[in-house]
Amino acid sequence: MQFFRALLVGLGVLVAAPAAAADFYQGKTLTVIVGYAPGGGVDTTARAVTRHLGRFIPGNPAVTVQNMEGAAGIVSLNHLVRRVAPDGLTLGVPGRSWFVEGIVKRQGVAFDPLTLTYIGSPGSVTSAAYIRTATGITTFDELKTSAKPVSFGALGAGTHTATVPNLLAAAGAPIRVVLGYVSTARILLALEQGEVDGSFTTGDGLANRAALAKQVVPIVQSSDRYPGLPLVRDVVRPQHRPVLDLVLATDTFGVPMIGPPGIPAEQTATLRKAFLAMAQDPDYQADARRVELPVGRPIEGGKLADMMRSLAAATTPDVIAEFQKLASGK
Repeated sequence: MQFFRALLVGLGVLVAAPAAAADFYQGKTLTVIVGYAPGGGVDTTARAVTRHLGRFIPGNPAVTVQNMEGAAGIVSLNHLVRRVAPDGLTLGVPGRSWFVEGIVKRQGVAFDPLTLTYIGSPGSVTSAAYIRTATGITTFDELKTSAKPVSFGALGAGTHTATVPNLLAAAGAPIRVVLGYVSTARILLALEQGEVDGSFTTGDGLANRAALAKQVVPIVQSSDRYPGLPLVRDVVRPQHRPVLDLVLATDTFGVPMIGPPGIPAEQTATLRKAFLAMAQDPDYQADARRVELPVGRPIEGGKLADMMRSLAAATTPDVIAEFQKLASGK
């Protein structure tokens, strides 16, 4: 008898949990703050997710996107931490490199990546150095022997759009990094118009620019996406590989969806479960494929939190010092 009572109590909890979540989200709006302007890879990822996520949250809340560009996602994340109530109704997709700058405690960072609430990521991605074929350069070896400097458009100095080209420059490539672009979309526009010669970025931004995709060629990559293309790790100086591991963690995490510290456990669990269910949905997957997002290998929020703790523990003072030097362009 006691067994059956316990079983009934357990079933009651299982039924009550989704009902409570539905009561919380019913008739409400979930706001997702995106750290970049519309049109770039981060915004593309965020919109693919937000078009579908609400269907998998009990109560089916409306989902709206708010773009808040600035400082390569840092402005949006500082706002999320300082100004947003941790009630599970406001989340963020700040970008790719923000957590690296948080771990090394770059100036202007007002958050600790270890205290944030991680919801999920579509999955790991591959970045590549894309260069205009009009330069006459189609391989990394040709780049290294180029008599002319090659300009790479970049976001903030601490983002992988700048730090990886700086590492390639230290390895002998005649790269000149051009900072100041506020979004990947604007870098890609500059690349399309011939304002810059190259960019280190992911392929999702190129997915919406068919004309640009025909004008550029990848010459080096972060992981094995393009057969026969060299890896960044194999062409940088050996002493730079530890800091490269930190920089390229951006690809390992993909584009995470996060919340401010302190979201209640119930709302966190609901959102994480909804994210994973969405990632397996055929309609979402079709949408994701169209913009070249990873499909079928989402990263659960708890796993992201564990990965972040491991990354922070592995980032020694020497690695931080090397990163700060790298981000300063020295």
